[in-house]
Amino acid sequence: MTARSQVAPATDSATAALPRAGATVEALVPSGWSIEQRHEGDFNGDHRVDALLLLRQQTAGSTPPARMLLVAIATQPPGGYQLLAANARLVPTDPSGRLEDPMADGEIVIRRGGFDLKIGMMPTTGSYLAATMRYRFRLEGRCVRLIGFDRNETHRATLETRDVSVNFLTRAVVQTIGNAQSGAVQTRRGRLAANPRRCLPDLTSGWTFDPLAPASR
Repeated sequence: MTARSQVAPATDSATAALPRAGATVEALVPSGWSIEQRHEGDFNGDHRVDALLLLRQQTAGSTPPARMLLVAIATQPPGGYQLLAANARLVPTDPSGRLEDPMADGEIVIRRGGFDLKIGMMPTTGSYLAATMRYRFRLEGRCVRLIGFDRNETHRATLETRDVSVNFLTRAVVQTIGNAQSGAVQTRRGRLAANPRRCLPDLTSGWTFDPLAPASR
């Protein structure tokens, strides 16, 4: 069984009951969750300080915690925040314990008008496949839009590498196959056959997302 097939089914019901606005960012955090990371930036260009939260569900024992990304926009005076978008599936969890915490080697980087999310997929048992995924988002109106995606895979036994980079604004795709030991590299360039506009709440597990997969009917 590969590492991808071990991922638990993703649900985003946790975002349905989120407060739509609050006097503080903390007021948007639902019961049973806590702030693991807080990042600030001006996402909509109005010169106010907006917020990106990585929330962590409070769990008992060794149960892997669920995580939620929450984007909040600073409102007009007298202040406060409005919930713009949230997703409780993109940063995944593996209840089987066969995959390491995706944020163990992950990161969130704030850019002007958007942010990058990097997560890892490192099996502890059952697979030699390791990968990192980077998602790039930009605010477009009310949509926290996915504009870029990179996946870098390495087979830890053979050192074979397989990388894909997608620009959703230009539809450009670059696929690279190589070997970290021999240095051999083959690159293929193409374009997305289909390019739906994806906003943050639309995305499912960050481990299994594949923009090159045929569209389901």
